[in-house]
Amino acid sequence: MRVFFSAGEASGDAYAAALVRAMRQLTGEAEFTVEGIGGKRLCEVATGSVLDSSKWGAISISQVLAMAPRFIAGFLRARSQLVRGEPGLFVPIDFGYFNIRLCKVAKRRGWKVLYFVPPGSWRRDKQGKDLPLITDAIVTPFSWSAEILNKMGGKAHFFGHPIKELMLQHDVPVTPVGTIAVLPGSRYREIERNLPLVAATIAKMPELQLEFAVAPTADAAEMRAVWGRLAPGRKDVFTESDTYGVLRRARAGIICSGTATLEAALVRCPLMVIYRVTKAMHREQRLVGFKIPKFISLPNIMLDRELVPEFLCEEIDAGPLQETLRGLVRDEEVRAKQIAGFDEIDVILGPSDAITRGAKLAVELMTTPS
Repeated sequence: MRVFFSAGEASGDAYAAALVRAMRQLTGEAEFTVEGIGGKRLCEVATGSVLDSSKWGAISISQVLAMAPRFIAGFLRARSQLVRGEPGLFVPIDFGYFNIRLCKVAKRRGWKVLYFVPPGSWRRDKQGKDLPLITDAIVTPFSWSAEILNKMGGKAHFFGHPIKELMLQHDVPVTPVGTIAVLPGSRYREIERNLPLVAATIAKMPELQLEFAVAPTADAAEMRAVWGRLAPGRKDVFTESDTYGVLRRARAGIICSGTATLEAALVRCPLMVIYRVTKAMHREQRLVGFKIPKFISLPNIMLDRELVPEFLCEEIDAGPLQETLRGLVRDEEVRAKQIAGFDEIDVILGPSDAITRGAKLAVELMTTPS
């Protein structure tokens, strides 16, 4: 049987590869072929054609427009693969605008659809209205998302957050060394914008050793070059393919929001969230009537209160950034408060076998007649 994954972000790529491995443990190598859209990790486990989506990330209207030719070409290629040959199981992962449309194509062509981590699943007030109609099953990382989707007529399952099982799979002994973990993003443009905030934060603390976690979609050489211009003379470390190790070694983290904030919370690494916005992004927000949410980081969204400091900055104001980092490094009360909150988040994120159970559901869909 054909299994077609569609993952547009680094985290989705990691989930897709982990699902494939878990499905093969249940069925064996020869039971299905793997194709689709993804990054380095999915390519490593695929047996069919994979369209590289590692450079597709966009975070503003102007960037989306600039990327439109690539999105359109990718969509047309994916659609042609879905309509050609025998249908099988389609597994979209997040990447909502793109994947929702592919779901509709897949359903029309007779594919079974398992949406793994639906878009906007973190929202407590609503979920995607089309999801029950265009899916056979949904695996969502938040309990309230499953409740809402099931009330809408969907077949949603909450098995816990998949990041917990991924982290268990990479749980190797690490000795904390007191570094500052820096996760500035997975897209070149956001890395380029966020690194000046990092430089301002550590400007008066030369004694701190930084360890940068380089995302699979980022280029370590490019990141080093930008950092070298911003902070000349520093001897910081750039580590690839070991985000969890970077976090476990650290005393504190400077993180650009996203799933990485949950990863830091789960290893009990106190953190601050930074994100550099531009005037153009503010204009775009006003143009489309987009309201900045109460919180931008997942730990704060999970708890519906400010646990980790957030800095959504247009201009760089080094003072508050430096004061916050000092507190995370030196103030045991500040650190203990965050770690207690991380314990709450661990409970909210549920069991630690979402990938294994998601793979079992995928195999059931594959082997059950339509």
